[in-house]
Amino acid sequence: MAESRSEESSVHILKALYRRALLSSFGSGFISPFISIYAAQLGATPTELGIVQAINSVSPSIAQIPWGFVVDKVKRCIPFIALGTLLYGFTLLLLTFTSDIRSFMVIVLSAYVMLAMAAPASNYILGEYSSGSSRGRIMAELNAMASMGSMLATVLSGYLIYRVGGSVEEMYRIPLILCFIFNLAAALVVSRVREERFRGSLSFSMKDWTKALKTNRYFNRLWMLSIFQGFSMGLGWPLFTLTIVKVVKADMFQVSLLNVVSASTAIIVRRFTGRLADRAGRKPLIVLGRVGLFLVPLIYAIARSIYELILVNFVIGILVAASDVALSAYLLDISPKGMRGSYTSLYNAVAGSASFVGSTLGGYLLDQLIAVGYGFYEAMTIMYIVSIAGRIASGILYVTVEEPYRYPARFEEELKRILEEEVEAVEKRIEEYRRIEDEDLEWFERLSGSKP
Repeated sequence: MAESRSEESSVHILKALYRRALLSSFGSGFISPFISIYAAQLGATPTELGIVQAINSVSPSIAQIPWGFVVDKVKRCIPFIALGTLLYGFTLLLLTFTSDIRSFMVIVLSAYVMLAMAAPASNYILGEYSSGSSRGRIMAELNAMASMGSMLATVLSGYLIYRVGGSVEEMYRIPLILCFIFNLAAALVVSRVREERFRGSLSFSMKDWTKALKTNRYFNRLWMLSIFQGFSMGLGWPLFTLTIVKVVKADMFQVSLLNVVSASTAIIVRRFTGRLADRAGRKPLIVLGRVGLFLVPLIYAIARSIYELILVNFVIGILVAASDVALSAYLLDISPKGMRGSYTSLYNAVAGSASFVGSTLGGYLLDQLIAVGYGFYEAMTIMYIVSIAGRIASGILYVTVEEPYRYPARFEEELKRILEEEVEAVEKRIEEYRRIEDEDLEWFERLSGSKP
């Protein structure tokens, strides 16, 4: 009976996390994809834009360190998930009252610090209520829910911003209000869940932090790779926004479509990545996703219209779906039970710090190249070449990652099996449609009297 109640509790909590992911991502989708564009429209310099990109992409990761400590100490997760979601939406609402780029950066940073308390708590729950054999699938489902919510909201937000027009403050007012409303709803949904206090006396101290970096060889390798990868990724972030705004000159609806392309592609591909990660291992997908990231700055560098950007966002969707699910599952695999919140926050903080430095430096170097006499396009080309080289080198190093478990299938065999099953399923659907058409045609002929 106790085991039955435990299984029922697991299903209930996981369903609540799915609903929260859908609602919160829907709310965030109204504003998060446009943060860097918003800053550019406020007149941010390349250096300031690099800082904004770093804040938007990295600050939640860095802020997870103290929150991870607290979650592991308190052994309660739901209050942190609910409160972080609520405060995130409320803080972003303050953007409706500012037009200064410095105030803008402070508000966005504060919002993501608040949101950061939810991440280690969510990972703690996922680690406790999932097994190694199902973790990839659950991660894929959770990410799919988040992607679907964000995708729909981004299209609607892009259309609203495009139609409203006016000043920057007027353009973003409705999306910011909707962001708050849906994050409030997400917080209320998850706050109704009753959780059991996790057992165990493990808490993550500074001593444990040092130990994790020294003695856990899987984790030690992963965080060192993440430093190089994060830095090389960050170098290109301010360049992407400048390409969208100043080179391609995309309108806000087109910007929203770019996010939809990457999100929808990721949703489709994640149908397979969760199963692949659970059956064939995490490493092949991690390597594939990380090595392929050099394609993003490569295509951005040659982009002169919205069509090239659509292509690159299609590529981004595939790469994100390939690596993120596998990397999240791998991180939970190598983290000690009872300390998963802290290990996750520590990894994200290490990788995020490197990305923060890379993004800030990328914007600063672009400013300096222009200052010493290079033209805008020449300076952009130089920085894109540096970003491409860094991503190739850092991505290849992921082949040194080691799996902590043996998996029942080989990657190529499992991928082939999945594709064969999909082809078979499509053929069955086609046969079913043909059968229905034949029956409808026969019924129509009898009805019209053309067939005895």
